[in-house]
Amino acid sequence: MKKLFDKYKTVKKQLAYDHKGYPIENIVSLELISLIYKRENFNIRRSLVYFFAVRKIKIPTQKKALFSIGDYNRKDYYELLKHVMTSYQNESDLVDLSNSKRSLTFSLSNIFSAFKIVFFRKLELNFLSKITLAASIAHNLNNIDFLEKQTPTNIKLFCAFCSNLNEEAVLNYFFKKNNIPTYSLQHGLWFIYDIPPIDAIAYENVVADKLLCWGEYTRDEFIKYGMDERRLVVAGYPKKTTPLILPKKSHKKLRVLVLLARSQFDENNLNLISLLSQSTLNIEFEFKLHPALIVEKYSDQLKSESFNFAPAGTVQELLNLNRYDCSISYNSTAYYDSYINNCICLRYQDADADNAISVLDDSFTSVSEFESKINLVLTAQSDEKVWTEIEKNLKYILGYRINNYESFS
Repeated sequence: MKKLFDKYKTVKKQLAYDHKGYPIENIVSLELISLIYKRENFNIRRSLVYFFAVRKIKIPTQKKALFSIGDYNRKDYYELLKHVMTSYQNESDLVDLSNSKRSLTFSLSNIFSAFKIVFFRKLELNFLSKITLAASIAHNLNNIDFLEKQTPTNIKLFCAFCSNLNEEAVLNYFFKKNNIPTYSLQHGLWFIYDIPPIDAIAYENVVADKLLCWGEYTRDEFIKYGMDERRLVVAGYPKKTTPLILPKKSHKKLRVLVLLARSQFDENNLNLISLLSQSTLNIEFEFKLHPALIVEKYSDQLKSESFNFAPAGTVQELLNLNRYDCSISYNSTAYYDSYINNCICLRYQDADADNAISVLDDSFTSVSEFESKINLVLTAQSDEKVWTEIEKNLKYILGYRINNYESFS
């Protein structure tokens, strides 16, 4: 992936193009890296829609603080955003892109510009990838032209859920042009990867004036990458948290929540399931799938191992049930969510595991290591010193129990 990330940065430089003060190469960064990493395939219908469509984003102008969120349609993302917006009470408004529908439009000049940017330069992309990228560029040029007809009166600050992606990036540059400070939220644990996946654009493509980091860890990591420390604000973990307490004693039969990673790691997820099936301990495993995973792909294997899916709900909702003695995760920030919700989490490691910082010495690579780490859980749950260490580490990593969102402006 290191070669792919280097290729992405090279092609991105070649794409450099300014449209009315909007740097297009930063706006389409997600599209570009998805194509290079082969996470997106050519879709003729989608490309046709993008060439001839505009998302009519109307800017509310009555409130002091304006927030935005892309059309992710994820409950956990809305919970995070709501927590931040609560600090502004009646002084905030929201642009929810899932409510901004696309309409037909036709701009020959934008279509021509998009083709010129992509096809008149020696980009190391195949033909269908170039069509996909050109369609995305044309669509964003249309969106820019629509936004440029508006004036953001009364607004004192703009905060995007994720300002470095597509249409939220367009909004970010719109407010920058109008001399309004721009901010962006952190929605996962961000750090510098040894082997950069797509997620690395979190630090490669920071377009907001300031990034509201969870904890000192992300701030320290991004400074090491070269970001100006003045652009990095430690704002705290954007969810309701309570002080950690000594959990109740474990059940006679341990019940463990397994938190699987996104679809990029399907094979790794299945390897983890296979590994756990080899354990001889008296444990009841329940599996929570990442929202991007296809249930049918996992049903047969879980059934064959006599494993069950966890009840419906977000990770936090499941942990709040107090039905689990511990959890297991792989390449997911749910690892930290578990600790914050008073549930020690073991972390599966393999060749594709990320290099995110650990809360405790809680990683395993084999069945024997897993079974030895379970003893860590049984010991640590009744050790007040361990939970004091956990809380200290969570404060540094996540900004646990810190809330500076009401003052970041």
